[in-house]
Amino acid sequence: MTRLRQLLPVLVATLTLCAACSGSATSESSGADEAAARHGAAASAAGGATTADRPRTAATTPLERQLIRTAELTVAVRGASQLGAQADAAGAIAERTGGEIDSDDRSAGARPAATLQLRVPPMQLDQVLHRLAALGVEQSRSSSTQDVTERVADVTSRVHSAQDSLTRLRALYGRATRVADVIAIESEINNREADLESLQAQQRALDRQTALASVTVHLVVAARHHQPTPPRAGGFVGGVQRGWHAFVTAAVALSAAFGALLPFLALAFVLGLLARLLGLRLPRVARRRTTPSAD
Repeated sequence: MTRLRQLLPVLVATLTLCAACSGSATSESSGADEAAARHGAAASAAGGATTADRPRTAATTPLERQLIRTAELTVAVRGASQLGAQADAAGAIAERTGGEIDSDDRSAGARPAATLQLRVPPMQLDQVLHRLAALGVEQSRSSSTQDVTERVADVTSRVHSAQDSLTRLRALYGRATRVADVIAIESEINNREADLESLQAQQRALDRQTALASVTVHLVVAARHHQPTPPRAGGFVGGVQRGWHAFVTAAVALSAAFGALLPFLALAFVLGLLARLLGLRLPRVARRRTTPSAD
């Protein structure tokens, strides 16, 4: 037990510098033999190195390729009234292939649009893109593939090393008797647990990115195409056509002007007629008043 107390600070410092350290066990140190036994290791007859020093079997076997596939698609929908229905159809396409909808953003107004973030199985990506393009008129498409095999292997190895390190630290914590040793080991365990949680979060994110491909779909309303103006004829025929067009345009403009002035002309006619009638009546009344009556 005295020997364990003397070696405890050295072991804690060694675990701090290396996440996957291994200890040499002797016949006098039973703690290292117990830690090796928990991980399926066999101690040598003379108390040699544990199997933690041996390379992992997975490192010698070929790694399965881990790929992150992403795609982006822009589709023009005919008519703003069809935008919502086509957005629902895009989500249904992803769900029918075993995927899911990460986000669905839609906007109305003068230029309505919808953006969907879909997750689909990588093997179904090309088929999904073909079905999404059939929702309208495809305007643009882009796709990319990122190989993260080494990154996945590195994170997985670091997770295993962190778990092994925590197992050995907990074994030391269970055998510690001095308060200073307990406090030091507890602090180291907390730090290692935080590192392990961070690595596991990275591992889960990579697993999700490689398990399902990401597809971003932009749905917009197709612009209306105006009929092109036919070319004008030249020569005499062209002159006649242009003259007739000018005549029709002038007639339409005069008609519009006459229609706008017609109410005012009618009012002016009525007022003029009233003024004329009053003008004829007033002189007669004045003459009657000025003529002397006969005695």
